[in-house]
Amino acid sequence: MGCASVAGKLELYSSSKPVIKAGNCRCCGICVKHCAHDAIHIEKTEEANHAGKHTAAVIDYGKCVGCGQCVALCQYESAVLRDWDTSETLNGKIAEYTKAIVAGRPCFYINFIVNVSPECDCWNHNDAAIIPDLGIAASFDPVALDQACADMVMEAPALPGSKLEKARPHEHLCGDDKFHILHPDTNWQAGLEHAEKIGVGTRLYELIRI
Repeated sequence: MGCASVAGKLELYSSSKPVIKAGNCRCCGICVKHCAHDAIHIEKTEEANHAGKHTAAVIDYGKCVGCGQCVALCQYESAVLRDWDTSETLNGKIAEYTKAIVAGRPCFYINFIVNVSPECDCWNHNDAAIIPDLGIAASFDPVALDQACADMVMEAPALPGSKLEKARPHEHLCGDDKFHILHPDTNWQAGLEHAEKIGVGTRLYELIRI
């Protein structure tokens, strides 16, 4: 994702643009406040639970980049992804974009497993880390590296007071799928599975601790 140009990021997110179910909207304004691209505003709309116009959030798709922040923040299931859209589509695109970037180029990959946040760290807000810092991992295989790092996160304990600990209080969650607990509708493994399928790398690895 970090190697994608602005146009590339728009393409990556192009199928992830959400829709607003106006009948569910409470006009709380949280999506308007946190949209980094000024793509959401409140206005009268024809869609409603009853006859007549209804005030609700409206998305300007000329500005929307499909980051999904409004979907994650909406407490009333008003901002949602389209029925045909899934997180797997975005994950697959990221894997394909990665292959295009690294193909034929010597690369060495380094991951910092620190300050692991409950949401995407590209957002303009977030919450406390969900696990203790685990250090640095490196590999010539990006798929094996990401799989190893994800597995290390699974084995780590949840930090007290974190969003993860609040979701499952009084549990250490060692060995549990922490990403699924926080985002039950997201299949995070899809990106690694697709990356392996198209030849970016392998999910098999040997972890050597230094």
